[in-house]
Amino acid sequence: MDDPSPALKDGFADATVNAIAQRLADASPEFQRARFKKVVLDGFDELSLMARVRRVAEGMVAALPADFAQALAIVERALGEPPHIDDVSEGMGAFQWAPFLEFVAIAGIAHPELALPALARLTRHFTGEFAIRPFLEQHLDTTRDHVRSWVTHTDPRVRRLASEGTRPLLPWGKHVTLLKREPHDGLALIEALAHDSSDNVRRSAANHLNDVSRLFPDLALQHANRWATQSELGQATARHAMRTLIKKGHPAALGLLGYDVAAEVTLSGLTLSAKRLAIGDTLQVQATLTAAAKGKKAVRCCVDYAVRYASARGTERLKVFKGSSLSLMPGEPVVFAFQRDFIPRTTRVLYPGEHAVQVLVNGVMLGEQGFTLGVS
Repeated sequence: MDDPSPALKDGFADATVNAIAQRLADASPEFQRARFKKVVLDGFDELSLMARVRRVAEGMVAALPADFAQALAIVERALGEPPHIDDVSEGMGAFQWAPFLEFVAIAGIAHPELALPALARLTRHFTGEFAIRPFLEQHLDTTRDHVRSWVTHTDPRVRRLASEGTRPLLPWGKHVTLLKREPHDGLALIEALAHDSSDNVRRSAANHLNDVSRLFPDLALQHANRWATQSELGQATARHAMRTLIKKGHPAALGLLGYDVAAEVTLSGLTLSAKRLAIGDTLQVQATLTAAAKGKKAVRCCVDYAVRYASARGTERLKVFKGSSLSLMPGEPVVFAFQRDFIPRTTRVLYPGEHAVQVLVNGVMLGEQGFTLGVS
């Protein structure tokens, strides 16, 4: 798996390995510290973040008892009591616990009856969404039985695991073919979570449905429409779940969010702050929108923008960015503006050449202006 950002792994380094080794040694005299460090540190610096997590877990497998139940007891003693829900570590600090769950995924794969309840306990230290994936692949029915019980768990971290762990397109997670091919069971599992009292749980349910929308748009829309009519919380969850379809200009998704997709809107005065930019510069864009002078009701518009990037091979790379929502009174022009920086990032390589900005209103491209991106 590729490292999502080279800087992230620097927070999971030798000091993290030493701290984990100390915890395990304190939890059990059986822990073979020297063997653990030998397995873990060989070529450790060259590994990506998630590869480092797995390597530490492999070191735990090598240095703990071969009996999974015995090893699991040591792992849980080393972790101690889970933090209160309000005291959960964020950022890189939380990744120190990731190898403990990855250990369960590796050493416990042949023992789902022990491993799955353990993941529900350990997910209160660090999310078990990655560790559950091998069980979904190899023990689908058994795992789903456990997940059904997690949906009503008192701890929102466990309820979130039920949704996040079964996502069809979980980022950084192992893709499970059946979850992508047949998402109905997963959607049935998370139905109640769309209205959950926890923001984190609802956000996960929205992410789950957003994954489905990328695979089966009509199925996702059916669920979003139902969620939106069942509660105010469900309505907010459905809105967040439709973000990919909104960026694609899907009329039914736009309609669900209250945009007037049939309204006639014109774009004028599309101008750029410069026609030539250097990599690292920021582009300012301004334009005017006018709704047709029909009736007196305001027209609600989703105004996004897209950048058509140059690529190494000359093929088009179009990236849609979220803009804003505007209410246009018929016949009354409204000026709007946005900006886009062209700073290199690990997630997007910039190439000199011809680029363009497009303005999208309710999913329809109304105007485009080109510019040249060069080196400073």
